[in-house]
Amino acid sequence: MQSGVPPVRVVSVLPVLGHPRDSKRVSMLRQAGFDVSVAAFERAYHQGRMPDAPVTSLGRIEHGRYLRRAIRMIFALPKLRRALRGAHLAYASGQDMALFAIAASLGMGLPVVLEVGDIRHVQVARGFKGRIARMLDRLIVGRSRLLVVTAKGFAEGHYRDRLGSRTPWLLMENKLDEAPLKAALSTPRSAAPPRREGVVRIGYFGVIRCPWSWQALREVARRGNGRFEVVIAGFCMDPEDLPQQAGLEPRVSFHGSYRSPQDLPGLYESVDMVWACYPGPDREDPDWRWAQAICRSNRFYESCFFGKPLITLAESADGQEVERLGIGLALREQSIEAVWSTLDRVTEQELGVWRDRMARLPRSVGVYTDEPDRLRSALLALVRSE
Repeated sequence: MQSGVPPVRVVSVLPVLGHPRDSKRVSMLRQAGFDVSVAAFERAYHQGRMPDAPVTSLGRIEHGRYLRRAIRMIFALPKLRRALRGAHLAYASGQDMALFAIAASLGMGLPVVLEVGDIRHVQVARGFKGRIARMLDRLIVGRSRLLVVTAKGFAEGHYRDRLGSRTPWLLMENKLDEAPLKAALSTPRSAAPPRREGVVRIGYFGVIRCPWSWQALREVARRGNGRFEVVIAGFCMDPEDLPQQAGLEPRVSFHGSYRSPQDLPGLYESVDMVWACYPGPDREDPDWRWAQAICRSNRFYESCFFGKPLITLAESADGQEVERLGIGLALREQSIEAVWSTLDRVTEQELGVWRDRMARLPRSVGVYTDEPDRLRSALLALVRSE
């Protein structure tokens, strides 16, 4: 910002505290010189990275239970409206938070920015529910002054082609912000377990909510006769009792929730490959086809930064890029038997080739380069236009 000019005040409106992408965006906005505060709901969720800004709690909501959530949001409207007073713009994470911010700021002339990290099943579903969801989607994106997407296909395929939106958009992939990662890498930590020849350690990190992934990894650990070990860390949503199940498996270790990015170096240094198959093998689910065929996961970018080969699904955006770059496996068959047989054929030579290719990837594959500057310019232009 220009010297002597008060910073632009941004209120980040979040559905939950602790989501890495949301907290990363808050940090990016602060580093760009904006005065950022957060208005967020609270719920039981992975709190690996909390936003580094003042937080106004909008109350507590539960995972799922959308009718109860809508009622809580209605009662929280006055609190959000108070938080938005004096702000130059609202930066909303997700369609429901954008609608919430639009409703709370009625009559205030406050521009709302909508960031979209995924396209949900109901948004592309056939039938009455799908039509209502798309009607709301059109309303929300139409009232938003800027659309920020983590995948180009969300803006072009869904909002422009499907919904006819003409809202300006900006691409901000799920890449890593390099400064806090460098700080984490420079912090002393326990040495990673030494790599044992012939043993492949597979890491499964983040929000754990894919029963198929757990079943596949457990079976690989069981059948490998000591060749495969599985390391799991994160917040367990499905199955909720995964920590108890993992405790019964001699070649599976569960490390609970972790902080991002502080704990990422230790986690990634402890494994040989990273499991990035999500959410599972339902090829007909539109949500899976939209999100996974278009948008790359946090695990993809983290693995590229730390140089760890990936295990992906061939139809996913991660899998397409893994095959193009030659940096891991892209599973074409998703039965447990097929997963086991594919992994069982991985050789030490292949692992070495994948690691070498990872090491030669351009820095821009895994971390932000000019994206923060582009976001800053877009938001300043938006404020000035008001």
